[in-house]
Amino acid sequence: MTTLKRDITSFSRNFAAFPPAVLEEIVVAASDLCLLVTDANVVEDIIRGGAVDDLIGEDWIDKPLQSIVSKDSWRKLDMLWSAQKQDAPVWRHLNFIIPNDPKGEGVPLLVRRIAVDNGRSIVVCRDLRPSVKMQKTFNTALHEMVQSLEDSQSAQQFHPSDTGGAKAKTSVFQGRATAAVEKAIDEVGHLPLAEIVTQTAQVLEDICIQLAYEKCDYDLSKTADLLGISSDELASRIHFVP
Repeated sequence: MTTLKRDITSFSRNFAAFPPAVLEEIVVAASDLCLLVTDANVVEDIIRGGAVDDLIGEDWIDKPLQSIVSKDSWRKLDMLWSAQKQDAPVWRHLNFIIPNDPKGEGVPLLVRRIAVDNGRSIVVCRDLRPSVKMQKTFNTALHEMVQSLEDSQSAQQFHPSDTGGAKAKTSVFQGRATAAVEKAIDEVGHLPLAEIVTQTAQVLEDICIQLAYEKCDYDLSKTADLLGISSDELASRIHFVP
């Protein structure tokens, strides 16, 4: 974290002088949800942002933090509490339990713990539902495109002179695309949503180029015409030219 070279005590004193409504607005602007947790790890108070108002109510207050987090997140919760103050800020993806949730999926939140000297903690949370939804949508689209690509390969009639090199290079490309997708998914919670979307869109473009290239019998000029781009641009994007 970077701070200005000023007296932090003076800044804190000015900050504390703000009206409660202003402080609440600041917290909501910085996070989607903020929990005040006692030294016994019991939820003492909650400030909610608009993104989570529909799911999270007062039923979390006075409950142990572990009881409102799914079991698969307990280890990461322990890691948040074991981190030392001098360590770099740590964010963890935790799944929170929502009472009467018909799907039983809970809410995925990106969580950071801020330890307070009196033993209490402030737990800052960011809603990951938009990222998770984008990930699921992308996975579905990717599966459909890969299936289409495989169908195209099955029906493709290679030239007699082809020795299987195109198929081998296609397989290499698919491996690279899969690795790129997995990397982008791993970045959820670590990179801004816009940056993740840019990465995944790049992968989708590459798959579309591969599919068009096969449909045009690996003819660079025909593929460029089909995609509506120049041959030079296409050549710079293709990593699997036979």
